[in-house]
Amino acid sequence: MRSNAPYEEGFLMLLLVTAIVGLLWLFSPFLEALLFAMILATATFTLYEKMLPKVKQSETLAAGVMSTLVFLTVIVPVTYLLLEVGLQVGQIFGQAQQWLSQQTPESFAVLNQELVSLIPIPEDTQVQLLQQIRENSGKIIKFAQDTIVYLISGVFGSTTSFLTFVLLAVFALFFFYRDGHRIAEHLKILSPLENFYDSMIMNRFANLSTILLLSVLGIALMQGLVFALLSWGLGLPGLFIGMAIAITSFIPIVGAALVWIPLSLVLLVQGQYVGVGLVVFFGAFVNGFLIDNIVRPMLIQKIARSIGSNADDLSVANHTLITVLSTFAGLIHFGMIGLFFGPVMAAMAITIFDVYAHKNSDLLDRS
Repeated sequence: MRSNAPYEEGFLMLLLVTAIVGLLWLFSPFLEALLFAMILATATFTLYEKMLPKVKQSETLAAGVMSTLVFLTVIVPVTYLLLEVGLQVGQIFGQAQQWLSQQTPESFAVLNQELVSLIPIPEDTQVQLLQQIRENSGKIIKFAQDTIVYLISGVFGSTTSFLTFVLLAVFALFFFYRDGHRIAEHLKILSPLENFYDSMIMNRFANLSTILLLSVLGIALMQGLVFALLSWGLGLPGLFIGMAIAITSFIPIVGAALVWIPLSLVLLVQGQYVGVGLVVFFGAFVNGFLIDNIVRPMLIQKIARSIGSNADDLSVANHTLITVLSTFAGLIHFGMIGLFFGPVMAAMAITIFDVYAHKNSDLLDRS
């Protein structure tokens, strides 16, 4: 009787691919929450292991305690800020929309004539620009109104989605803590790669998650605390401004400047020149130079040493181009949570390239 082994193997691979694609499609609404929970659990898993002896090796109790701690220290502040920003932005957009609805093409053209006269451009160019504004003022008003409506729905739609996301992430976080080591071992068994390469990928993911998450949160906490104290000293809402600075500090290059530059302009309009000087000094020098360029590399090195990370992990974490591009790409694809996803996904792709290069080193031309 002829053996069907080759056909069985091919059919089994087809079933395997179908199963993976089917599960990804089935769980696609939850993938972002699951990935976020996995990053959080991986980055803080050593704390979970230290918690076990204190709760008599009860995995369920330790997972519950860690999930609660992460929820209170990481997720709650971000949720509060998102809700507060959503309400503030919605109020501002509502006022702007009311003002726009009261404008006519004639009043809009007069307003633009006053603004254009302040721009240092030739008079002929001003006349042509004003003519274009008059002819298209109705379209400009309509576009501005539509944009405001879109932004309002986007802000509150994102807020609602984020609350659902939070509940799913906390739910998954508990099980990643409790069953994470068993899931990792099962993946090693199912993987066709040698255990050496499986461990290489998992260890790199764990180290990168820990380095990126803890360093980002640490820098955010420092920058947010600096501006919270400064804002309280200036009689401003310190909690809100501090948390806004902390969240925007996740974004590379521009970062907290998205908050302190508009804040300094508001103070300038109000004539608070001392406040403007302090905000610019703390924003550009303390946060922008000292904390970002000096404290951040030191913090990354310290975290790496504490978890026994190697130089490869640090090279990815410190790679400015990869970090910047992957962070912005994550922000575009996933929203605010993509600030974590982007760098980790990019770093894991580099890890896969390293595994391929290591495994096929005898086939690669390195001349």
